[in-house]
Amino acid sequence: MSDAPVLTVTELNQCADGLLRDGLGRVRVEGEVSNLRQYASGHRYFSLKDANSSVSCVLFRGNARNAARFADGDAVQIQGRAGIYAARGQFQIIVEQLQPAGEGQLLAAFQRLKEKLAAEGLFDLERKKPLPAWTHRLGVITSTQGDVRHDIERTLARRFPLLLPFTLYPTAVQGAQAASQIVAALEQAAREGTVDVIILARGGGSLEDLQAFNEESVARAIAASPIPVVTGVGHETDTTIADFVADLRASTPTAAAEAVSPDGATLRHRIERARDRMTTLAGQRVAQHRQTLNALWTRLERRHPRQLMERNAQRLDDQHERLQRAWQRRHEQAGQRLQHLRLRLAGASPGNRIASARMRLDHLHQRLARAAPAHDIRTHRERLARLHRDLEYQMRQALTIRQQRLQATRRQLSALGPQAVLERGYAILQTKEGQVLRDAARTEIGAPLQARLARGALELKVTATKSPEGD
Repeated sequence: MSDAPVLTVTELNQCADGLLRDGLGRVRVEGEVSNLRQYASGHRYFSLKDANSSVSCVLFRGNARNAARFADGDAVQIQGRAGIYAARGQFQIIVEQLQPAGEGQLLAAFQRLKEKLAAEGLFDLERKKPLPAWTHRLGVITSTQGDVRHDIERTLARRFPLLLPFTLYPTAVQGAQAASQIVAALEQAAREGTVDVIILARGGGSLEDLQAFNEESVARAIAASPIPVVTGVGHETDTTIADFVADLRASTPTAAAEAVSPDGATLRHRIERARDRMTTLAGQRVAQHRQTLNALWTRLERRHPRQLMERNAQRLDDQHERLQRAWQRRHEQAGQRLQHLRLRLAGASPGNRIASARMRLDHLHQRLARAAPAHDIRTHRERLARLHRDLEYQMRQALTIRQQRLQATRRQLSALGPQAVLERGYAILQTKEGQVLRDAARTEIGAPLQARLARGALELKVTATKSPEGD
């Protein structure tokens, strides 16, 4: 047997793991994901395979932030450390970074650029320029090869037979030089300023074929263009960064040509409607002039000399009738004034004057009777009697109130007086000098006292004194 040292299985696997780590270091591998498994811990395990082989991979949760989204069947490119899983002796790669491979890389770049430009506001509707109501000259940026240019020409000829003129800015629409040529064409159109709208177009293709329209330089050139830009790139399902930045996105080059060109059928219909409106307006104007002419004719007839003579004759009749009514009214007023003077003359006769004086004398007699002293004395006497009665009533009321107050005061005084206290069984002690005794300490044993009762008095002598309790 060989003299090589004996190793355990674990030691062998650890040794192999160290050799792989030191020998290979970090590796980059591209393949297809299969047998993807994700555990509750957040770690993901999968196999990376190609047509002939497969290798086990593990993406720990800590490295997940460096990995793009992926699923079984996705072509990805990974970077990590190759080694041996000692517990099973299994060769594996610990994945540190993961990104889509091939077209997946383009999609990832597309998504990153889209998010970046959206954050800058290049996709906002507020910054998009409106298309002119009528396009006088069109600019087209596309390749001279292929069918896109001819599709645009046919569309313009179909929609507007007069053939809307357009300026072609030929560029490559695929390949390494395409993006720079598109940017140059946009800048040239802006400098010349001869076109109203620009169509940026190409046919369909893969994501790699459309890559020029996903370049940041093209997107920023479209955003900076002072001329409205309409994109018609690829088929209806194709969407590029240029579509998001453009002022209008059409699904195809043909749709872009339709969006910026006038529709001949619609214009013909508008012209016919305008003609009908002009005919109607002309008929209305003729009718208005006819009405005006009829009105003038009527006014002319009203001013005919015969009409004036008839109106003047009628006015003369009216004045004659008014004059007659005025004369009759003046005659009636004069008769009324004469009658009034007659009445005044009759009232001024001596008999009427004597009767009037007699009536005035009777009136004065009545006033004198009302103003006689006897009448005033009787009135004042009645008033004096009424006041006397009121005074007697008020005096009786005041006397009654004061008597009631006196009785109440007397009862209160009697209740508070010493006699009332004596009536309740109390006695008033007095010294021989007549002073009221209130404190036992102010007398002495053997001193004579007088006890006054409610009825009568007692002569007493002090035999003992006692201090109040608590002293």
